[in-house]
Amino acid sequence: MPREGPRHARRRPLTDPPDGAAAGGARAATGQLRSLLRGVQLPLWSFGQVGVQMFVALLSARWLGPEDRGDLVLATTLATLLLLVSSLGAGNASRVLLAEPDRWWTWSRYVRLSALLTLPHLLLSATLGLLVLSLLTTPSPTVAVAFVVYSVPALGAHLLREGLHGLGRHRTSLAIAVGNAVGQLALIAGAHAAGVLSPAVALLGFALCNTVSVVVQVAVGRSADVLGRARPRVTAREWSRQARHLIGFSRFALVAALGQSFVVNGDRLVLGATGSAAQVGIYAAASSLAQLTYVAPVALTALLTRRTAAAGSLAAWERMHRPVLALSGALAVVVACGGWFAIPVLLGEDFTAARAVLPVLCAAGIPFASYHVDSAACAGLRDLRTGARGALLGCVVLVAAGTAGSHLLGAVGIAYGVLLTYTVMAVTVRLRMPSAGTVPRTTVGASSTGS
Repeated sequence: MPREGPRHARRRPLTDPPDGAAAGGARAATGQLRSLLRGVQLPLWSFGQVGVQMFVALLSARWLGPEDRGDLVLATTLATLLLLVSSLGAGNASRVLLAEPDRWWTWSRYVRLSALLTLPHLLLSATLGLLVLSLLTTPSPTVAVAFVVYSVPALGAHLLREGLHGLGRHRTSLAIAVGNAVGQLALIAGAHAAGVLSPAVALLGFALCNTVSVVVQVAVGRSADVLGRARPRVTAREWSRQARHLIGFSRFALVAALGQSFVVNGDRLVLGATGSAAQVGIYAAASSLAQLTYVAPVALTALLTRRTAAAGSLAAWERMHRPVLALSGALAVVVACGGWFAIPVLLGEDFTAARAVLPVLCAAGIPFASYHVDSAACAGLRDLRTGARGALLGCVVLVAAGTAGSHLLGAVGIAYGVLLTYTVMAVTVRLRMPSAGTVPRTTVGASSTGS
């Protein structure tokens, strides 16, 4: 029998790993660190965007006063709802259709659709939009013109931002949004310093920032869509047929987008109908702060939808939803406590009444975060009905609960109506989650993937 060598030669100590294993461990650790950093970039960018937008809201409230700030809030809120109507759900649908590997839609084709949708939107804003705005407040002629001017580029910026998410350019899309918000902040600060700040001037400044964003978004998308550049041109008949298919697919996305926007902004419209513009301005200050509680889930929905669409399963949702909800809960506590002290300091004594509203709206952000995460996962599986049903039910609850709460407790009653609304939406979508994985996936325009 051959003699065994020394024991140290037969067994390598655990503290002395092979060189290859050590290198592999270092690479794995580096990869985990990079993955962690990539994972927090989207929430950080979104926090930056919401943070700057919050400064825009707070400073404009301080500089304009409750009544003029209320007029500005009503105009921008109404414009947001109208642009979602005119988009026909194409923005939300693009997150799915531009993410699929066998897609027909390219960036240039999507930009063409976006440009086409702005034409009827101009007419809608100048007619129905001005009519509804006049029912909620008494806009001056300059505010009316500025409202229409603001509405058109706002639609384009919305559609192209969603399209960039579909191409996987999440950080770039959020970076452009941050730049837009910084531009808005700089313009209203300059207008205030010049002594010319008014709701109309603010709307025109916002319109300029959205126009610049559209130009940048078009260029970024064209550079990012390598697959689209290799595609040949299509006939107008072929493009029209695919556009009809997209609109048919996005009808549930339209309901979901409208519902989600209404439950976020509809409380202000309800207060504007039952109260005064000054009350809207005070309430909107608290609402702007409370949005920080669900900024992380909203930032991650585009990434979640894309990963779910690519994998065809809920694996990404299963990993993500609990940590995101825990983060939203922590943010709700921080914002409610910090905002209580910050509101009178930042805005003045005229806005002290917003203190009573803020904790309720922060608590409402937690179920709203749950709704966003769950509906985004369903959307990735082409189940747009689940999010749409939750949003539609939320609209009904908000109108009923908000109106009743306004008559009983004023602005605080509307806030409790928002809490009930978001809870109903979250429960509705979560109850449908087990069936989301069985939704059949079909591709719009799959027969023309080679075009």
